[in-house]
Parts: sequence; structure tokens; C-alpha cells
Amino acid sequence: MRVPTYSILYFGLAASSQFDPRSYATEDVIVRDVAVIGGGSSGTYGAVNLQRLGKSVVLVEKEAYLGGHVNSYTDPATRTSLDYGVQTFWNITTTHDYFEYLDIPVSVWTVDNLTNVYADFTRGDALNISVGEDYTVYVEQLNKYPYIEWSWDLPNPVPSDLLLPFSEFVEKYSQQDLAYSVYFNAQGTTNFLNQLTVNVFKYVDGSFLDALSGGDVVTSDHNNWGIFAKALALLGSDVLLSSTVVSAQRSTNGTGVSLVVQTPTGNKLIQASQLLISIPPLLENMQPFNLSTEESDLFSQWDYGAYYTMLINNTGLPAGYRFINAVADFTTDFNIPTLPAPYQVTESRVTGLFYVWYASPYVQTQAEVEAAVSEVVQRLQVTANGNSTTTHAPTFVEFRSHTPFKLVVSADVIEDGFYSKLEALQGQQNTWYTGAAFLSHSSGILWNFTASLLPEIISAIESS
Repeated sequence: MRVPTYSILYFGLAASSQFDPRSYATEDVIVRDVAVIGGGSSGTYGAVNLQRLGKSVVLVEKEAYLGGHVNSYTDPATRTSLDYGVQTFWNITTTHDYFEYLDIPVSVWTVDNLTNVYADFTRGDALNISVGEDYTVYVEQLNKYPYIEWSWDLPNPVPSDLLLPFSEFVEKYSQQDLAYSVYFNAQGTTNFLNQLTVNVFKYVDGSFLDALSGGDVVTSDHNNWGIFAKALALLGSDVLLSSTVVSAQRSTNGTGVSLVVQTPTGNKLIQASQLLISIPPLLENMQPFNLSTEESDLFSQWDYGAYYTMLINNTGLPAGYRFINAVADFTTDFNIPTLPAPYQVTESRVTGLFYVWYASPYVQTQAEVEAAVSEVVQRLQVTANGNSTTTHAPTFVEFRSHTPFKLVVSADVIEDGFYSKLEALQGQQNTWYTGAAFLSHSSGILWNFTASLLPEIISAIESS
């Protein structure tokens, strides 16, 4: 059937009219130097510092709050604040500069003094295992690739060790005793022993190892959401919460971008010189941005895991303990358990309130995760309370999904120059990218990376 010419014309006009400011009330047209998409760690940092440098911004965030992987909770009885998402920040100049600007006091991070109990969470049985902590050989290998800390600027050809499954790296360098420790520190990295070594190095990197030796800082009140509360106060009405981009025009000739954004008060039109995107660049997230063929090809190749954080009480578990998931088999699994499962059930600084961090190689519903955690806690009750047969379900106080987590691609795709192609997207169609998929899960490293983009973004604004 032929579509009448007037129908094609009508739909074409309808599509173009959504980007016509005359189709909106004056107050619904937002003109800015930069539109920032995503109010997590890197997006908020970018918006705050662009404003700090004298540029006008608008920040679009789909949730009703800023924060991304930051989850904070204040216990109503004790008024004690807990961070059950992002815990610490790398002690580098970029971190201190940002916190000083936001007036966020910091303290040196210390590990809570708890008794570790290793247990098979599928059975509840306590295990007598020894976990190695000697990172000497690991660091020697990591230091061969100093560029990994700050970039994905891999040489061509990519060093073969970086593309080994981590299980083969462990065998090659006799790191069997350390394997469990690396797994535990790389929480959220699923199918761990099959992960490429480069992905493990990108997570348990120099910044992370500094943290293990006391090189990290925390917000002094242990309320990391305070960072975003200060940012929100600075940005004010330039933040659109509970809002998503539904359509976009991005020019190829330097004339800027137009975004139609669905907000709680109706659609708004954003006209900006430049676009900074910090959301996970999955194809389903990026479809509204009228992707180029190259962008579509790159963003369709990601794989990722699911990661969930929570606080529970009424656990029936003794105070002062950290229950850590492991298996008895060292020969083939190095005591590393199979996911999905919790990594640990750990008492917080509030007596009776426990952290749980849980990962899965596939997406699960909140009900599925909570049911699995409840079963684990009840098994631990039996072991911790002298094989008592009386158990009860815990109460879930807080639950957050950090999915998608740790975006990765295959060895073949990396060898084919994936990350060089990804980096080449910077600045195309007035669009810039930051966020964990483009570099790291370390806030300090992400802030440093985002800071390095700002002069280029500003130069593009001033030349447009």
C-alpha cells in the first residue's frame, strides 16, 4: 500500500515541530551552553564544574534525586548515617578540590573492627579457609600497564595477558592464594574467573589498592548523599529531576543540540551548544539520541552484570560480625562462590542493622533478590546460633539496584579497537561522554577524566 504524500509530509512536520521553540510556552524552552544527561557521580561533577567555570548548564536526571551509585541512610533512632552504595573516595587532588568547593568535610577511611566469618551461603556452614592478601605479584603485573589507571588507551596489538580470562592469569602467575581477595574486592564484577584480566585490572587498580592501605577518604558524617545535596543547592532550577530525554537532534555542523525532555510538568525543549552524556551507554538508553551508525554499533556490544545493595535488620545474627560468602573448594574455584549470591552480610555502625551487597550475572527483580538474601540470612542464623532450628526472615530497610553494572566487551571486540572507536566519539555531533563505561568505577578517576573533558567542551562552546 502506498502512503499518501500528504501523510509523509504531516509526520515530517510533526517530528520537526517538537524541536521548534514556537511549539512551547516560553518557560518550557531552556537555552544553555551545555545539557548534561545523568545526575550520578560524573554527570553531577561535570554540571557543577561547568557552572563553576562560568558556563550555563541544565542537568537531566531520570530519578527523583541525584546520586547514581551513592546510597545513604540515616537511622531514625540514633541519627547515625550509613553509606550502603559508594563507600569511599580516592585521596587525590581532584577529590579534595571538589569537596572543598562543595564544603564537604572528609576524614581518612578506616575498616570497621568486625570479626570475619567465612561461610558457604548455599548451606550456611562456617568454613575454615585462609585468604591471601599479598598483592606483590599482582601489582607487578598491573604496573606493566600504567595507562590502565587513567584511560582505555590500549596499545595495538593489545598485550595478550590483558585479554586472558582471569582464571588463566591466576594460573600463569601463581596467584591462586590471592584470587579470592581480588574477587571479593571486585564486587559487582560477575562471572569473575571468566572476566578478562584487563577488566579486573580496571576495577582492582592502583586507586583501589591505595584504599586497602588507607589511601581513601570518606565524608566525615558518612552521608555521601550530602555531596549531591550540596550540588543540587548550587545548581538549583538547572536540575530537572524525574525527567528523561525522549527525542534529540544533534547537528553535524556545529550548530548545537536540541532535546525534548519529558518532565513531571510536561515536555520541555532544551537547546544547547554541547551535550555531556554520563548515563550507561546501552542501546536502549541511547535510542532517543538519534544515534549514528557507529554509535549504534558500539553501544550494542556491551555485556554487564547486575548489582544490588541493601540494609536489613531483624537478622537474628550476632553483633560485631561480617559474614562472607565462600565455598570449600580451593583447587578449581579458589573458594570463590557462584553468583547470583550476596558477597557478604555485614553489621553496620548501627547495632542490628546489616549491609548486604549482592551480584548476579543477569538482571533479577527486587523480590527475587530479597527472597535469596532472606534464605541466606536464615541459614546463617542456624550456624551462628548453635544450630538452632528456629529461624525468621529479616526486614529489608533499604534496597537499591545498581544495574547495569560494569559494562564490558569481549576480547575480540577489544582487539578490533573498540575503545579507540569509543574515544573517537568525543565531540562528534556536539556530544561528549563520561561515566563508568568510558573509564572506571572509581569516583576520583571519573572526576579527573570529566575534568579533562571540560576545556574541550568549553572550547567547542566558544567556537560555535
